[in-house]
Amino acid sequence: MKRIAHCIFSIVLFICCTPNHYKIEGITVNQDLNGQTVFIKERINRVWNSIDSVNIEHGKFSFQGTCDSSRVVYMFCTLPSGENIRKPFVLESGKISVKLDGKEFTFSGTKQNDLLQTYQNGKNDFFKRVEANYFAIKDITQTDEQKAAYDFKIQELNNEEVAYDLKYVQENVNTIVGTHIFVTTFYGMSIDQKDSIIVKMNDNTKKIARIQEIINNIAIEKKTAKGSYFTDIKLPGLKGDSLSLSALIGKTDYVLIDFWASWCGPCIQSLPELKKLYNSNKGKKLEILGVSLDNDGELWRTTVSKKELNWKHVSDLQGWKSSGAKLYAVSSIPATVLINKDGIIEGRNLTINQIELIIYKSSEKK
Repeated sequence: MKRIAHCIFSIVLFICCTPNHYKIEGITVNQDLNGQTVFIKERINRVWNSIDSVNIEHGKFSFQGTCDSSRVVYMFCTLPSGENIRKPFVLESGKISVKLDGKEFTFSGTKQNDLLQTYQNGKNDFFKRVEANYFAIKDITQTDEQKAAYDFKIQELNNEEVAYDLKYVQENVNTIVGTHIFVTTFYGMSIDQKDSIIVKMNDNTKKIARIQEIINNIAIEKKTAKGSYFTDIKLPGLKGDSLSLSALIGKTDYVLIDFWASWCGPCIQSLPELKKLYNSNKGKKLEILGVSLDNDGELWRTTVSKKELNWKHVSDLQGWKSSGAKLYAVSSIPATVLINKDGIIEGRNLTINQIELIIYKSSEKK
C-alpha cells in the first residue's frame, strides 16, 4: 500500500511540476452562481471554440490541464439573470487564481495574468468615468453648442483611452499581453501610433498571423487616409444590380461611405443620427453609400427597409471578408469615410457634428 501511495504521490507531483501544466482555482462570493457553468473559450478567426467547462459548486470551481504554448483565452459565465460575462486571461503554466465577484472576473497568480489584470483594472476605472460623463451630459445636449461640447468631451476620453492602451503596448510589445492589447485596441490608434508599435516588434511577434494582417491593413490605410484619392468600390446593390462608388463621386458635394451591418449593435444605435444627417443634407450636398458586412441577405434588406435607410446600399454578403471593407482596411464597425466631390478623402470616422461642420463650411464658400 505504501508503494501504491508513493506512486500516486509521484504521479501527482510530476503533473504539478510539468512545465506546461496549469491549474485554475476559482471562487465566487455570489452563492446564486452555484450550479452555473464556467467556460474557457478561445476565439480563432472570429469563431469561439470551447476548451473546457466546469460547474460552480459551493462557491468554487477549478480547471487543470496542459497547454503547448501560453496564449490569451477567455472565461465565460452566464449569470442567473441571463446576462453573459467574459474576460480574457493568459492560459499558461502555473497556478492561476480567479475571483468571480458580481459581473467581474479577476485573475492573478502568474506573471502575465498579473500584468493583464493590472491593465484591466485601469480600463475598468476608465469605463466608470466614461459612464459617469455620459449620464451627466446626455440629458443636456440640446443646443448645437452643447452637442459640440459633448463631442469634444467624448473625443477627449477616446484620446485618453488610446494613450493608455498605447503606453501598455509599447512597454510590453513583445509579450503575450502586449500583443493581445494591441490586436484588441489598434483600431482606435492613428497610423503613426500603430507604426510606433510595429517598429518595436521583434521578428517572432511580426510573424504572428494577426499581426501580419494588421501590418498589411496599415499599408492599405495609408493609401486611404485623409488627403488621398478615393479607392473605388463596386458591389451588388439591394436588388442584385451592381453599384460603384465612382458613379456617385462628383454628383454631390460629399459622399459618405458607411461601413455597417444589421447584426452590429453600435451600428444600429448610430442610425438615428445618420438618418438625421442625411435628411438634412441629401441632394446636392450629400449622398451616403452603405457598405454592409452582413452575411444574411434577407436580414440586410429587411433592416434597410424597416429602418427606412433611404440612401444607396451595397454588399457582397461576405461579412468580415467584405471586399469593400478590405479596400479601406476596416477593422471595426461602424466606420465611415467622407469623400469630397473631387474624390479626395476628407476624413475617416468623423463624428456627425464634424461632418456637418465640413458640409456647412463648404456651403458657405459657394
